[in-house]
Amino acid sequence: MNKYEQLTKDIVSALGGVENIQSVTHCATRLRFSLNSKDKSDKAKIEKINGVLGTQIGAGTFQVLIGTHVSDVYDELLTIPGITGKGEVADDEDTTIASEKVSLFDRFTRMMSTVFSPYIPVLATGGIASGVVGLLANLGVMTTDSLTYQTFYSIFYSLIYFFPILLAFTAAKHFRSNQYVAAVLGASIMYPGVADLLVAGEKADLFGINFPAFHFASSFIPILLAIFCMSYFERWLKKTVPATLQFIVVPAACLFIFVPLTIMVFGPVGSLVANGISTVYQAVMAYPIISCTLLGALFSLIILVGMHWAVTPIMLGILATQGYEAGLAAGGMGNYAVLGICLAVMIFDKNKEMKQTAGSSSFTLALCGISEPCLYGVILKDKKYIMNMLVAGAIGGFICGITGVAATNFAYAGILSFGAWLTAKSFVWYCVAIVVSVVVGFVLTAFMLKTNQSKKA
Repeated sequence: MNKYEQLTKDIVSALGGVENIQSVTHCATRLRFSLNSKDKSDKAKIEKINGVLGTQIGAGTFQVLIGTHVSDVYDELLTIPGITGKGEVADDEDTTIASEKVSLFDRFTRMMSTVFSPYIPVLATGGIASGVVGLLANLGVMTTDSLTYQTFYSIFYSLIYFFPILLAFTAAKHFRSNQYVAAVLGASIMYPGVADLLVAGEKADLFGINFPAFHFASSFIPILLAIFCMSYFERWLKKTVPATLQFIVVPAACLFIFVPLTIMVFGPVGSLVANGISTVYQAVMAYPIISCTLLGALFSLIILVGMHWAVTPIMLGILATQGYEAGLAAGGMGNYAVLGICLAVMIFDKNKEMKQTAGSSSFTLALCGISEPCLYGVILKDKKYIMNMLVAGAIGGFICGITGVAATNFAYAGILSFGAWLTAKSFVWYCVAIVVSVVVGFVLTAFMLKTNQSKKA
């Protein structure tokens, strides 16, 4: 028996057996089960299984947190007769529990996750490249107009600038529309002959109709609205147009109608929504000491409920517009607070399984910036850990806010993404905030564990 065979058998049993499992997918750290009946599953029993770090029921799936070796466990699951696997990325229909309705909140978070999550690793990679060449340019090693600089700089900013094209592709997958037609729609509104005429804030004319122009670079709301509406129009066409004509008529009708509509309607509407969100966010961030302190304390909780997929695009928009963004740095302090807590648990906790969980999950967090294994495997096991996380993250966020720390590239927390922070505003204080967050989380947790052990003795 290999090391994952018993684990998978125990999980399947606690979920109500093979007959209760419709299908399974996985992400970076979790198995996501679509169940016939959630009532047949035993959440408490699953959480006691050796090798399971935690569970969550959300976005229409029963999620079992495994860690970074989730793909190995997934492969072992597929060897069990009757288990159907649908790969690493779940479509909308793959993540719905058949016997219950999915709330609007779950639908929203699932949509944001499906649409944006494929680009996060690429954004982080581009942020590292941009940070390194930015540092080299500041040191005089290369000039900003050199081909070397522009090549590596483009890895990040081409993704930001052409975001509408990429988002159209993944949004179409989520809304079950033709992805290639959607990508052409995104490319059409970014075509220089069109984009250069759409000067934001000025009037434009199409078909003799005047409307407020909107430049789509770096935006995400207009393209999501456009693809959402186009998906319904495309499905209506497929029911109406004879099958022999659909090959040409459906994509042509979608593009001929929705490219102008996106420019004339979804752009201005999306602009109003985006400006409203941006205004609120900017108003909050106008008090950096308060906002950064709150983000440092609460961002890990935002990750827990899946709302980081809604916050991240806003941060990206601010970053693209003004060239820097303070929330990314402050929010990351919550991750470093979690790292300090897990390191203390790894060293001082007497429970062998908890020490192993804390050790493996803290390694993942320190290296890659992925906090879910720590959050579900350690933090949620004791409410006092949550309090330590809030306090340590808040202190780190406070330091970021009072010293003006701000990201100039998108990046995770963690060693692999650290190069992207080299050009951050107040970089030295950013490092100080990291150290303080880790140390405070570590000290608070170590003191708590030693005190509890003394009381038991």
